[in-house]
Formats: sequence, structure tokens, C-alpha cells
Amino acid sequence: MLSKKALFLITAENEVEALVEFAKVFKKKYGIEAEGLYVKDILKYEIFPIAVEGIGINVGANYAFKEYKELEEKTFRHIRELTAPDFSNVYSREGETVEIALEELKKYDLLVLVKNEKVTPVLKEILRSIFKPLIILPNVENFRLDNLVLLDDGAYNANKTLFTFFYIFGEQKMNVLRVNVEEDDENSLAQRFGENYNLIHKKGDTFKTIMNESQNYDLVLMGDLRYTVMVERITGKLGVRILENLQKPIFIV
Repeated sequence: MLSKKALFLITAENEVEALVEFAKVFKKKYGIEAEGLYVKDILKYEIFPIAVEGIGINVGANYAFKEYKELEEKTFRHIRELTAPDFSNVYSREGETVEIALEELKKYDLLVLVKNEKVTPVLKEILRSIFKPLIILPNVENFRLDNLVLLDDGAYNANKTLFTFFYIFGEQKMNVLRVNVEEDDENSLAQRFGENYNLIHKKGDTFKTIMNESQNYDLVLMGDLRYTVMVERITGKLGVRILENLQKPIFIV
């Protein structure tokens, strides 16, 4: 049986410590092989005009283009030095970050990345386009993977997340938190997973309850946010509020 492999997307040097520390715990707990990818994406500096078909960047930008390419190579070498002891492979590609990351992800079982305080354009686009499971990390130094919780709103996506997680990492104790949700599938899932399925019902303000309860766990599982990032960011709906405020690793399918 092939071992599971995770792609760790590194977009900046200040993410390295969180990614390395999580990789250590991740490998020890689940035996996952971790590989790191750094995309040399000079367009992130926002000083180069986007090329039109048949027209390159202007001559005046050529020197700056070369300088930033050299800067990106230097950054990658430093990142590789910091991560090499804990990753089985650390490599780079040139291009647009999301496009390259999604193309490379075809070879892996899941993607791991670090989030900022807000949903960045890179994370937003990845959430829209992702086709493999995703783990989003807070930029912190300490991780554990002992206590897990699934945020279950009774919808199909939460059920899909639970089964996908068990398929990748094996069946294990899973706390399932339902806030203001009344569903009648408790018995069927309890029969399916036995003692590994611990359903917890709570009442009250949904966001506050989830945030408070999640502090008791090391990894939070959520449903798919792919089609709702823009709408939820504008309206302040639950999914993105949790994503931006929760300082715990989040697993999304």
C-alpha cells in the first residue's frame, strides 16, 4: 500500500516554523510523508505589469525582474535549509502560486498551508479550486493531534469530511459537535463507527459556542467552503468567521 503524502505549501519565510512543527507531529501521529513546495512567484511583489499575449513586460522592468528572481532564489535556498531536516523533499517551481500549487497537488493526498489573520487572495482562490483535502494552520509553534472535533451542521459536506478523514488517516475517536442542529442520523453513524463517534449537542449562539468548544481540541474538521468564500466574507457568515478567528488547525474537504 502506498504511503500517504502531504504537500506543504510555503509562501513566506515566516510560515516555516509552523509548517515544520506541524510536519513533525503529523508524521509521528499518522506516518504521513511531508514534502515542501515554494513557488517563485515574482508577481506577488505587485510591481510588474501583467503581460498581454504577445507582449512582454517593458524593458524598464527587466532589471527589476532579474533582481526579484534572484531574491526568490535566495529565499528558497534559505527555506530549504530550514525545512530539509523534517521534509523528505523541498523543491521550488516558477509561476503563479495557486496555479502551480494545484498542479503539483495532483501528486499528493492533501495540501497543508498557513493562514494569516484574514482570508488572503491565495487562500481564497485555493478554497475555490481545491480538489483534495486541505489543512489550514494558524501561524503558531505548538501542535498536537490527540483530540479531534468535527463541526457538523447536519449537511452532506460534514458527512463527507468525516468519511474522507477516516479514509486517509484511519478510524479513530472523533467528537462531533452540533450546535442548534436537530438531525436523526445519530444512531446510524454511531452504529457505523461505534465508540469512535461521540456526538455532542449544544445550544446557543452558534459562532461563540463553536469558538469556545473548539478550544478543547487540537484539530477541527469542517465542511466545504469552496463556493461561499466571497459571499461569507461580505455577509459575515459562519464558515469564514471560524476560518479567520480560530487558532487551531482546520481540516477541510
